[in-house]
Amino acid sequence: MNTRTAACAALLIAAATACSNTSSDDSKAPTTAAKPTGTATATAVAKPKALAIGAGRHWSDTDLDGSHISATTSVISYTQPAEVDLPDALADFPDPTWAILEVKVCADATSTNVMVAQSPWALGYPDDTRIQTPGVSGAGIPKPEYPVEGTAVQPGTCLRGKITFSMAKGTRPDRIIYGPDGRDPVTWTVPKA
Repeated sequence: MNTRTAACAALLIAAATACSNTSSDDSKAPTTAAKPTGTATATAVAKPKALAIGAGRHWSDTDLDGSHISATTSVISYTQPAEVDLPDALADFPDPTWAILEVKVCADATSTNVMVAQSPWALGYPDDTRIQTPGVSGAGIPKPEYPVEGTAVQPGTCLRGKITFSMAKGTRPDRIIYGPDGRDPVTWTVPKA
């Protein structure tokens, strides 16, 4: 047993000293990062222009099963402040202001079913923060409601509905964002109050 312990200790000491470098050149090692030899130029990538409320964006993609999927996503209206019959306890903010976003998705006739839900929708603010959909439905929510969970829109048909947002009183987003997983987000400009 003592032989094993001594062998293990020797191996540990050998491994620890093998990883250290006691070369006298360590004091001469540079302490700052090397400067690049070429000149790097930052290139600004132009953001796609935000759409006006009422406009739609057509998109086309390949679904997870390899089938063709395409539709047009539109923002029909944005209302703030909005009258809702909801308790403030459902809001993420004390004494909230409510907003209603009405959206529509139309699946192309040549598409497979398009799954829609509230989760890809968000409101963006000038300071680059966002609020996501709260995912509420039922009594007190303006009708027609946009589905909270995934709902299929069949080829050649549309689905329209309203999404309710709460926000801090005195704030107003500057953009509406539709950002489904795996696709570039689409934005619409929120008009000034």
